[in-house]
Amino acid sequence: MTIILAIYAVLVLALTWTEYNRKRNLQAWLKPLAALGFILIAIFSGALYWDFGRWILWGLIACAVGDVLLLSRDNPLKFKLGMLAFAIGHLLYVWAFINHSGKSDLAPWMFLPLIAGIGYFTWVLKKLPKDMIAPVAIYTVIIMAMVIFSFTVPIAIIPLAAIMFAISDMFVARDRFVSNQPINTIAITPLYFGAQALFALAASIG
Repeated sequence: MTIILAIYAVLVLALTWTEYNRKRNLQAWLKPLAALGFILIAIFSGALYWDFGRWILWGLIACAVGDVLLLSRDNPLKFKLGMLAFAIGHLLYVWAFINHSGKSDLAPWMFLPLIAGIGYFTWVLKKLPKDMIAPVAIYTVIIMAMVIFSFTVPIAIIPLAAIMFAISDMFVARDRFVSNQPINTIAITPLYFGAQALFALAASIG
């Protein structure tokens, strides 16, 4: 596992560099490899051997599909399909969290991410094309639900991973709809792939 994590870290660092420097050809190779990396981390962590791990694994696979679909910045249909793949991934995570919850109810403070999500969506809204308003709104609710339910799971790295994922997606929205700058990738890539690695590693905790 140490070797797999080391290779994964190198891939993520290399991918971050290629995305920052707009090396699209290299990105097309490194991003799928990094996505395969978090899937392998989950498998070698033991995700296949218990229900929570399997649902997390399916969520990772759905997100990996989203990663491949989002490689193209010039295809609106692929972008929407990529969002759908990620939304499915988040819903699979939510299902895993609900079925592995250590708490019987949600505390009021757990809804703070929803307020943050609504605030961010309101800020991005004026920059969204009309055909993206509904998809982005629905996606925002789904990912905020993923963060909220992550707080109910008795595995400490799960909420951290969920928050990292949500922040990464906020920068994705900024990069896509507000300001397309290389600096966005410094937040997007490490936070996203770090979050996925933490989800994958959580699959080993039974």
